[in-house]
Amino acid sequence: MSKKYLPSSQPATIITNDLYLAAFLHCVGCTLDHVEQNERRRKSFVFIGERVQELREAYRNGPVKLDMRSFRESLFYIRRLMDGENPEQRSVSHESRSICLQSVAHA
Repeated sequence: MSKKYLPSSQPATIITNDLYLAAFLHCVGCTLDHVEQNERRRKSFVFIGERVQELREAYRNGPVKLDMRSFRESLFYIRRLMDGENPEQRSVSHESRSICLQSVAHA
């Protein structure tokens, strides 16, 4: 695995080129620190925050509940960043809500 996709030396940092993981992290309130681009023009998203590791594991390990409208807005925001556009500020729904994330039990 390329070191690009491993967490950086800071424990509260995640680097990913997974569009849906990036949208999920953005949706649940993680801070998008910056976007990196390699020589092949592939973009990676660098998220920072106290809970980024925990939230990435929740994303990987099972279903999670989240507001789909916020996720949709985050997905559009991340896609605009991938396309090189200058996206507008986060919407009001992202600014003022508290993070509420629950795992969903498997049936």
